[in-house]
Amino acid sequence: MRGMIGPSHPARPRVPGARGDRAVRLAWLVLLLATSMMAPPAAAQGMRQPPPLPTEPPFNLSDPTVVQAGQSLFRQTCTGYCHGAEGRLSRAPALRGREFETRYLYQRIAYGFPPMPAFQTLLTPEDIWKLVAYIKSLQGAKE
Repeated sequence: MRGMIGPSHPARPRVPGARGDRAVRLAWLVLLLATSMMAPPAAAQGMRQPPPLPTEPPFNLSDPTVVQAGQSLFRQTCTGYCHGAEGRLSRAPALRGREFETRYLYQRIAYGFPPMPAFQTLLTPEDIWKLVAYIKSLQGAKE
């Protein structure tokens, strides 16, 4: 009809299930699926939980048997790709001849710091302290 203002056809009433409603339902479905696929917490996966950070070592860090046990652990876990034999420079910082605070070493080994991995779920707190004892024994060593 000529001369009329407005659409040429009457507005359609909104029908449930129309295109807009489908898009909203699809968005909700995607969101629901995405959240359900998230990994459960470590405890739910049966992984060992990290122990709380001890404040003091359970033994004397200058005891030669503790240092020797730490050296053995160091060779098993820290050499090769990272610190190299005897704590000399490799792909990670050299440990020989450097001063480190005891608590700092424990935290670095337990929690890691990129690119160093965390060892708190791989080693016991006692083993971490043995590594600290060995690294502390390298303070006076020359490069």
